[in-house]
Amino acid sequence: MWNRQPNIKGGNGPFSNAPQVKERLTADSLKCPTCASNIIYQPEVMGMLCRSCGNIYEPSTMEILGSFGTGGEHDYVGEQEISADDRRRHEIVCNSCGAQLIADENTMSTMCPFCGSPALITRRMTREFKPDCIIPFKIDKDQATKNMMEWISTRKYTPWGFKSKCRLTKMTALYVPFWLLDCNVNTEMSGTGRNADNVVIEVNSTLTYSVKGVPFDGAVKIANKLMEAIEPFDYSEMVSFENKYLQGFYADKYDRRPIDMIDKMFNRLDSFSLSETDYVARKYHSYEARPDKTFSWMSDVKTRYCLLPVWFMTVEFAGRQYQFAVNGQTGEASGQMPTTSASVKMEFFNGMVRSNWKWVPIAAVFVIPIILLSLLLDRSITAFKTFAITFLSVLEVVTIVSIVLTFVMFFISKFLSRRIRRAADTINDFDRDPGLDQYLDISKPTSFKINENILGNVIRQAQDKDSMIPDSLFDNFVY
Repeated sequence: MWNRQPNIKGGNGPFSNAPQVKERLTADSLKCPTCASNIIYQPEVMGMLCRSCGNIYEPSTMEILGSFGTGGEHDYVGEQEISADDRRRHEIVCNSCGAQLIADENTMSTMCPFCGSPALITRRMTREFKPDCIIPFKIDKDQATKNMMEWISTRKYTPWGFKSKCRLTKMTALYVPFWLLDCNVNTEMSGTGRNADNVVIEVNSTLTYSVKGVPFDGAVKIANKLMEAIEPFDYSEMVSFENKYLQGFYADKYDRRPIDMIDKMFNRLDSFSLSETDYVARKYHSYEARPDKTFSWMSDVKTRYCLLPVWFMTVEFAGRQYQFAVNGQTGEASGQMPTTSASVKMEFFNGMVRSNWKWVPIAAVFVIPIILLSLLLDRSITAFKTFAITFLSVLEVVTIVSIVLTFVMFFISKFLSRRIRRAADTINDFDRDPGLDQYLDISKPTSFKINENILGNVIRQAQDKDSMIPDSLFDNFVY
């Protein structure tokens, strides 16, 4: 809050007789009790959030409600600070894409798993490495290769030669950093329903549930959708992190903290909550949800830092990189395939027809007859004139036929390219995430309340028309 004392010399104003003081500006801001950084109110967590340490506080009492914290890792500034476990590890840094991998002292790399570059350097650890837990690899490279080949064989509308370029020998066993989210979720949803009598009803729903262990990958260089597509992992096989699990494998370092992923977390929770509106829609003859009126917030937030096993591969094709992954525990495979070049060429052809170049042959159809007429009006007969008349006549016929065929092909390719593109985008995109059903915490209560109100203007319209509203419509309404 800004407080300013007046500093007015002389005059007849209300402060003319006040003693002269120097101008003073003061600011009052709330600080985090843990790290003394500024904190702000965050509606999505219904509390005061510190963007520095990730703690969440109750606004009135400043009691801690949860945390998006990272667990206390710190940077190493000297040789003596390095822990005994981290002395037996080293960092592998790619000079091409900047990827940073962690490996044990006996594991070396000859190629970056993200960009394929051999430009790698090895250095001592620069940051403490202490995940909370880990799920060890369960399937080997042969099984992962088989699963990936079976998955790739199901993809259609891919460019010629791409599947043969997917050299599965490049698959790398990689522990991917994940943040596992535990929290309670409250969602308020709104929509409009119509019953069998076509009466419009405003529907406000409140959904409350809890989730446990929802994974969010903390690696920027790995596509979020790819990691979601190979979910879920079996957490019953999760163990506390020990150095022995890293022997012979690589581990990626997280470069996104939970506090940096709040929007992604909310989007996933909102999507799940909106999918539950299908149960609301069953009550009505028709139902229209209003996603813009949906709001979710979290409480009792907790996060854990976990390493999950993934067989990872990057394929470069036509100047673009495509990522593929196999769940190192369950064997679930996924990735993103490029779209067939036939569709791209048809779309390019359609663009050319829609451009201004189409007027060139159309103009030629009208210009050529004028030239022919001028030549025919000249009664002189020469070899060049005969050749010119013959050539222009043939050119006129060819141009007309070409224009007709071009527009016929345009409408055919326009129809086919859309169908191929739509099918390719659906089939070759990342598989959809499995939702949050398997992450629901059934040990905590879940509720789904539906409040219905007949819209006032509908009632007034019915009254104006002297029509009766059935009493049954008001049964079981909650106001």
